[in-house]
Amino acid sequence: MADGQETHHRQGLTRREFLSAAGRLAALAVLAPSSASVLLSGCARGGKRLSRELVVGSLSIALDADVQTLDPAMHRSRTVEAVVRNICDGLVARDAEMRYVPQLAANWEVEGEDRWVFKLREGVKFHNGDSFTAEDVKFTVDRIIGAIEGVPPSPRKDLLGPVTGAEVLDPQTVVIHTEGPYPILHKKLVFQEICPKRYFEEVGPDEFARKPVGAGPFRLVEWSPGERIVLERFADYYGGSPDIPPTGPALLQGVIFRPLEEAATRIASLAAAEVGVAVNIPADQAASVEDLPGARLSVAQGTRTHFVGMNLTRKPFSSPLVREAMRYAVDPKPIVEKYLLGRARALPGILVPMAFGWDSSLPAPKQDVGRAKDLLRKAGYADGLRVTLDCEASDKRIAEAIAGSMKAAGVQADVRVWKKDNLLNQLRRRERDLFLTSWGNSSLDPSGILPVLFRSDGYSNFFGYRNPVVDRLLDEADGAMSTEERRQKYVEVQRHLHRDIPTCFHLALEELYGVSEQVENFEARPDGMLPMHDVSLKS
Repeated sequence: MADGQETHHRQGLTRREFLSAAGRLAALAVLAPSSASVLLSGCARGGKRLSRELVVGSLSIALDADVQTLDPAMHRSRTVEAVVRNICDGLVARDAEMRYVPQLAANWEVEGEDRWVFKLREGVKFHNGDSFTAEDVKFTVDRIIGAIEGVPPSPRKDLLGPVTGAEVLDPQTVVIHTEGPYPILHKKLVFQEICPKRYFEEVGPDEFARKPVGAGPFRLVEWSPGERIVLERFADYYGGSPDIPPTGPALLQGVIFRPLEEAATRIASLAAAEVGVAVNIPADQAASVEDLPGARLSVAQGTRTHFVGMNLTRKPFSSPLVREAMRYAVDPKPIVEKYLLGRARALPGILVPMAFGWDSSLPAPKQDVGRAKDLLRKAGYADGLRVTLDCEASDKRIAEAIAGSMKAAGVQADVRVWKKDNLLNQLRRRERDLFLTSWGNSSLDPSGILPVLFRSDGYSNFFGYRNPVVDRLLDEADGAMSTEERRQKYVEVQRHLHRDIPTCFHLALEELYGVSEQVENFEARPDGMLPMHDVSLKS
C-alpha cells in the first residue's frame, strides 16, 4: 500500500446506530462531557489545559479534513481558508448572499485602469495589540506576489491576477497596482487575509504558520495537528464589516475545530453532541441527519465542481479518442438520482450554472455505450480498458458509482482511495492518470477556476493540458473592461475544453451540513466558509 493511501472504511451508519447515538444528544451542550473533560484536564496528546468558560462557551465543529498550515497565504485549501477566516480578516468579505462588502477596507475606488485606492478602517487591532495600517496591506500583497526578497511567493498568487504591487500613501490609505485593467480585483481580495507585518518579521514564516496573529473575531489558543484547533473570542475585535450586522465582538466564547475525515464519524459525533456542526454530509446520509432528534440538515447550492480528470501526458489518455470514449462511458442519471438522491446536478463542463459566463449551449452529458466502445476500438482498445480511478476518502462512493457506470462501455475502473492532501500533491505532480477530484469557485467568476486548472502554467493543471488559444483567451478575459466581452471569452474557453476533453464527467453537489438545534444563526454557505462571528449557542 502506498504511503498516505487510505483503506476503504465503512462510511455509513445503520439506522439503529444513528438512533442509539441520537439518544445521547445533550439538551444544552455541543460538547459531550467526556470531550469537555479532556479539554479541561489537558489529557489529550499535546493538549493544554483550557478554561472551563472557554470550553463550555465554545462551539465544536467537525471538519472533513485536517489542516496543514494556519498561514493564510501558504495554502490552496478550502478547509484551511474556512478556519483561518475566523482568525484573519481581509480587505473584502462576502455576506451570506455572496455579495462583496468592505471589511478591513472602509471603501475603495478605481483610478484609471491600473490603480485601486483603498481607505482602511481606523481603530483596528491585531491580536497582539499592534494597530492595523496600510503597511500591513502592502506587506501582505507583496508577500503573496513574491515581491519580498527571500520570501517565496504564495500559492495563492494567481488569485490576485495581474497585481504588481502595493503602495502606502498614508497609514490609512493604500494603493494596489495592476498590470493593465483588472475589473474584478475586489472579488479576488476575498481570498487574501491580512497578515501583521511586524509580527511576521519578528517570528518568521514557520512560527507564523503555527501561531498566526490576525485582526479577525477569534484568536488562536491552541493547534494540535490531527486533533483540534482551539480559538477564543478576541475581546478587542473592531466588529467586522458594518454590511454584515451585527458588529462587535463574537457571540461565542470560542470555536473548536476537529478534523474527522470519515463522514460516519462526523455524523456520530453530531448525534452524540460531541460537535455542534458537521460539515460535508454525503448526500446518501442526509436523511439520517434529518432523522436525528436535536439536529437538522442545513443546505446550500454548492459552487464546487466534482469532476473526473485525465492525464493527457501519458497513455491511454494522451489519445483524444480514449478521452472522448470516457465522456460517453458514464451515465449521469443513476449517479445523480440513486447515489446522490437528487442532491446534485450533472454538468457539461467545469463551471456551475450560476457562474458568470456559463455556456448553456453545451450538450448535456449522457451515456452512449456503443459510441464509447467504437472509440475505444479505434484507439486500439477493442477488448476494453482497465484503469485505476483515484479519489479522496470523501468521494469514494461517487467514484464507485462512476466506476460501476463505466463497465457497460468496456471500461473497468478500480477505485483507489487516498488522503486528501496526499492525492492533491500527486495530482499537481501529474502522477495519477484518471482521478475524481473537485475545485471550488466561490467567486462564481471563471477567473477563479479556469486559469488555475487549464492554463498551460496553471497552478493546479493536473492534466498536462496545453492550448495556446485558451491561454490567450484567458489573458484577454482578465483585462476586458466590457462585461459582455469577458463573458464571450469565457464561453469560447469552455467550448475549447469541450473539444479537447481534459475532464470527462462533472457534478455540482449541494453543500450539506449537520447542525445541532443548540446552534443559532448558522447556515451552510455556497462558498463552504465557516464564519463564526455571528453564531451563538442557546442558553
